[in-house]
Amino acid sequence: MNFKGKKTIILEGGGFKTSFSAGVLDAFRMTNFDDFDVHIGVSGGSLALSYFLSEQYGDYYASMKTLCRDTRFIKLKKAFSDGLMNLDFFYDIAEKEFPFHLEKAVNKLNDKEFYIVLTNSLDGSTIYRQPSFDNWIDMTIAASTVPVITKGKHYLDGIPYSDGGITDPIPIKWAVENGADDIVLIRTTHQNFKPGYLRPELVAAQIIRDNPPIKAHVENYQYKLKESVDFANQLEKEINLHQIAPAQPLTTNIYTYSVSNIIQDYRYGLHEGLIFVNKQRNMKVNNFQHVG
Repeated sequence: MNFKGKKTIILEGGGFKTSFSAGVLDAFRMTNFDDFDVHIGVSGGSLALSYFLSEQYGDYYASMKTLCRDTRFIKLKKAFSDGLMNLDFFYDIAEKEFPFHLEKAVNKLNDKEFYIVLTNSLDGSTIYRQPSFDNWIDMTIAASTVPVITKGKHYLDGIPYSDGGITDPIPIKWAVENGADDIVLIRTTHQNFKPGYLRPELVAAQIIRDNPPIKAHVENYQYKLKESVDFANQLEKEINLHQIAPAQPLTTNIYTYSVSNIIQDYRYGLHEGLIFVNKQRNMKVNNFQHVG
C-alpha cells in the first residue's frame, strides 16, 4: 500500500468519547467536506467512519444516545464476566435501530480505502485490515472489544481479535510509514495529555494476566497514547497534518450513562469541525487570489 499524495483521515477511538468525533464528521458531511482517499479508524472511530462512508448524517451520534440508556447494551452485573458493554448488540443497531447502509459504504471502497485497526488477541500484534461486505460489522465489533469493558475478544476467520487501540491507539506512525503526507487527525484525547497516576487499565491488566501479550499492552496503554500524541505534534512540522482535538478532557469517557454529556461533546465536535472546514476553504480562496 502507498498513501503518498492521498488525503488521509485518521480517527482515534475512545468509546463514547467518539461523540466528539461524530460531531466533527457531521460537520464535514453537512459541508460536503469528504474528499478523503484513505480512512483509518480505531475502535469507536471505525464505527464513526463507517457511518461517514455510508453518508448517514447524524446516525452514529443518535446510536450513542440510544446505547447509553439501553439495558441490553450496558450491564453492570456482567462487568467481570461478559463485559460491561454488550457489543453484540451492535448487530441490532446496524440492522434495526439505525440501519447501516452497508452496500453504499462498500461501494465507496471502489475508489477509496478504509483500514480498521485490530489487535490479534493471541500474540498482541497490530493488524490493519480493510472490511468487506461479509465482515464489515464483525470487524467493527472486533475493533471495539476491550477487556472488562466488553467481552474482550471477537472472532474473525477463526482468529480472536481485540480493540486495535490496545496496541496502536493513534495509528499515525503506521500511516506515515506507508507514505501518508496529507493527514487530518481527529482525536478524542485532549491537548497536553499526560498519563495519570491512577490508571484503570492497571486493574484490567490484572484481570487478564493469563494473556501476557495483551496484559503488557493494556498496562502501557496511556504511555503509548502519549507517544502517539507527541509523535503527531512533532509531525506537524514535517508534513501537511491537521489535528482536531479537544482543548480539555471531554465530558464523556469510554462509557457513560449521560445523554447530556454525549450531546455536549457532540456539539463541541460539530463546532470544531465547522471551524476547521471554514479555515481550510478560506485558505484555498486566499491561495487562489494570491496566485491570480
